[in-house]
Amino acid sequence: MTRPPRRSRASSTRTRAPAAESSRAAVRPATPAPMITTCGSVINGLDSSSMTDLDHVEQLQSCSGSMFRELYEIYAASIAVREQKPEAWICAMVRAPDHWVGVMKDAGHVKGFSILFLPPAERFALLEYMAVTPERRNRGLGSALFKQTVAPHASLPILLEVDSDREASADRGLRTRRQQFYRRLGCMRVSGLHYILPLPGQGPVPEMDVMLYSAEPLRQLPKGDLERWLRTIYRDVYRCSFDDPRIDRMLHDVSDPVRLE
Repeated sequence: MTRPPRRSRASSTRTRAPAAESSRAAVRPATPAPMITTCGSVINGLDSSSMTDLDHVEQLQSCSGSMFRELYEIYAASIAVREQKPEAWICAMVRAPDHWVGVMKDAGHVKGFSILFLPPAERFALLEYMAVTPERRNRGLGSALFKQTVAPHASLPILLEVDSDREASADRGLRTRRQQFYRRLGCMRVSGLHYILPLPGQGPVPEMDVMLYSAEPLRQLPKGDLERWLRTIYRDVYRCSFDDPRIDRMLHDVSDPVRLE
């Protein structure tokens, strides 16, 4: 679920922070989510890493130590509660072969993180979440985090779920700035697609758009590709059916080929 660095559900700073630093797409005032579960022990990864500067993103290998705890604290404070996954799901992503979880550290502490979904049988990626700590927002860290996250996957189109500014919401201006943040980084919006975030929870989900980043700029793509990507995301990211009827509803007004704007 990408925010400037947001759900793009991408970097999110859901304490309604300056849009450009949080992804999964929106950033609304959020109370840190309750800790739902504590993950079991796994092999230590970055917890004793030597990474000390902000010009490097490194993969987190473990959810058993302080690095994961710091990441989750940023996640809980930055991503809208309605768009959050349980802590156990985030931990599972760290260990899953189809996910990549990266952290940016300074003085031994996590200052930003990003989560990519990389389905092995498909040629696309989803920037699920991206966020930085409040004190690092609006200082270029979100842009650097995005660029370093996508660079190793330059051959793939990368999707982002972003809160839409089509909705007459109280934070509409923030949503617009967030989308502008991603546009400055080279992302384009999928035209005609009113994305339905399939996370369960209390209350309605926000109106959302899907944006796409490609190292080689695209203007359109086959509708069949988009449909397959959405079905894969619903099944493998959100644990929904591959044939979920919401997908057909989302695609009803989308042209073929799909326009990017």
